[in-house]
Amino acid sequence: MTNEDETPDSAPDEIPDDAPEDFPNVDDLIGSFLGESALWPVLLVAIASGGVFGAAMLILVGIDHNPFAAAALLLIFGMSVDIFVQSRRKAVYRNVAKLVGLLWGTAIGLAGLAIWTGIAF
Repeated sequence: MTNEDETPDSAPDEIPDDAPEDFPNVDDLIGSFLGESALWPVLLVAIASGGVFGAAMLILVGIDHNPFAAAALLLIFGMSVDIFVQSRRKAVYRNVAKLVGLLWGTAIGLAGLAIWTGIAF
């Protein structure tokens, strides 16, 4: 009386359900945040946090003339340009480019607001 369901090596070639090929890439994950309205509050907090960081760097460069902040801003700007160029070549980076554009727009807007209200001085 052998039961065929109890054999230890019944199907060694089966791929498990959580195979690495099934996981989405970074662009797909960002796209899910941009596409689903239920995740927009999380996206809003992430963009606001990145925008505040970018605004602080812009203010440190523009008003305080901090050379270290200028070097960091130059590096981040270079990486952003590279992302925009790669997104024009490949469709894989389109959502990442949208997120980076939103971060830059938020940073510039918040830096302008800080200068206009006098917080930056």
